[in-house]
Amino acid sequence: MEEPGHSTARHAPAGTRRRVAFAYAVLACLAIGAGAAEDDEGSSGDGVGHPVFLSPHARPLTVAGAFLYVANTPADTLDIVDTASRTVVARISTGVDPVSVAVRPDGKEVWVANHISDSVSVIDIDPASDTYRQVVATVQDVDADTFATRFDEPVGVAFASDDKAYVALGPSNRVAIVDVAERLVTGHLHIRAQDPRAIAVRGDRLYVIPFESNNQSQLSGCFASGIDGDTCTFDAVEHVFTNNNVLSAGYDADIVTHDRVPDRDLFVFDTGTDTLEATVTGVGTLLYGLAVDSEGTVFVAQADARNVANGRAGTEGHGLDEMENRAFLNQITRVTCTDAACGSPERFDLEPLPPEHPEAGMALATPFGIRVSDDDSTLVVTAAGSDKLFTVDAETGAVLGRVAVGAVPRGIALVSDSDGAPSEAWVLNTVSNTVSLVDVATTSSPSVTATIALEDPTDAELRQGRIAFNDADASSTGTFSCESCHPDGHTDQLLWVLATPECDVEGCTQIPPRLTMPVRGLRGTAPYHWDGIPGDPYGGRNTSSINADVAPNCELDDQQTCTRFLVDGTMATTMCDQADCPTNDEDKAGLLDAEDRDALARFILSIPY
Repeated sequence: MEEPGHSTARHAPAGTRRRVAFAYAVLACLAIGAGAAEDDEGSSGDGVGHPVFLSPHARPLTVAGAFLYVANTPADTLDIVDTASRTVVARISTGVDPVSVAVRPDGKEVWVANHISDSVSVIDIDPASDTYRQVVATVQDVDADTFATRFDEPVGVAFASDDKAYVALGPSNRVAIVDVAERLVTGHLHIRAQDPRAIAVRGDRLYVIPFESNNQSQLSGCFASGIDGDTCTFDAVEHVFTNNNVLSAGYDADIVTHDRVPDRDLFVFDTGTDTLEATVTGVGTLLYGLAVDSEGTVFVAQADARNVANGRAGTEGHGLDEMENRAFLNQITRVTCTDAACGSPERFDLEPLPPEHPEAGMALATPFGIRVSDDDSTLVVTAAGSDKLFTVDAETGAVLGRVAVGAVPRGIALVSDSDGAPSEAWVLNTVSNTVSLVDVATTSSPSVTATIALEDPTDAELRQGRIAFNDADASSTGTFSCESCHPDGHTDQLLWVLATPECDVEGCTQIPPRLTMPVRGLRGTAPYHWDGIPGDPYGGRNTSSINADVAPNCELDDQQTCTRFLVDGTMATTMCDQADCPTNDEDKAGLLDAEDRDALARFILSIPY
């Protein structure tokens, strides 16, 4: 019988279990064989890579003893750095796209979540062991009947004890419970929200945040009897189901906040019983990172979407001007949790609120990795869209200091001194694929003291394009990037009013709201977007030109011209202040120069599903 809050593992007949056990054994042997090759020089030799899968990250590095353990995502290795010499001393092959690292409490194993391989690599780090720095097991969960994985796309890993681990499984909205000794999934925690990624254990509590938790926004449609001109402005049955009127012709379509839309942001479980203790709402929209202090206070690095700020496209004629080039508010949310319950969220704004904007170079876009010092006084955080590490007073939320690091910093391993104050931070810059060592002892003026390059087979132009994709300086206010709305190449699951052209038939009087689309799988799919307008190599009719043919806007035999058209249009509209939009070195509207735009166009064409 299932206990509340989690399900037990399914059992298979003995014969089937033997077949699955054999399959596990083969996979484990392959993993162990791959991990046996240790490279003390920090070089992978042939440098052969694979497509850039844009896997997410959650705590991709950690310090244990004298070593730093880093998930080298593009190279499919766990890299081990000697913290004294600041050099890579070993590289151990894992599965495809390692994204999270956790050390067992007794310090004898490190577990690495492999996002694409649907597995966790278990690596022996006990110096007294005969299998020191070898992959000794691979945690998987395969259906005995279909041989399909039940361990899809793992991200965060956390230990409740030496005997029990948790692994976040984003697509299935579950957290796997793993028997450490047996390397077996014994049950699941069900997360009633979208895509759990970052998890943490502190004391006897497990904390889980779903990445795409939403902000209660939706289209303003309902049954005809409920139209009130505010939260409901049109008959959804008539215009969605009966006529499927996607043009917003003849009715007012707004994006509104509705308090009946679920908004579950933080889940707290008892690690002894695996029962759900608390659920917290109102934390934010895209929840990137999680830290918990010694008193049970939770800090979430997040970006809160402003898609409702200019959502009244139908009733008030809103467009991009009303968004003020502030698609997201970059924030840290604090939630105080005790044994009894969790309090209401408190938000720390990292930038001035609209209509005020941060000064040039002062934005802290896409707060991602976050750690708290041992004395609970200081938060150390990365701004992945601004390529910065910054420090925050954990009590007041004031930003104390900041420093530039490498491209797209997503992970932090924080070391505190003997008094618990922050001492140094190791930062994984996931796209430049480097590790920055930052002195944070003086919180008002952190400084980079070393940079360690990791082996990276990524094509140089694709790397440049990915950096541009993540660069918040591509927006006029420096507060959001292409990645913000298309996290990891996917979608933020939100509706937006952007610069979608109105249709050319009677009743088309507003910009139609549109759901964010992924940038994955663009190759061979032009024209793009909902309406077939950008990147169109064919011409003809589209939803903005129903009565007349339009000419092609890119070349049929050169798909990169189509993605470049898409990039140019985005730079001129969504990413640019419509009241003061500059031009680049090609005299095209918007930021990013021609070289970066070319690299970005090639990069987004390369991302697979």
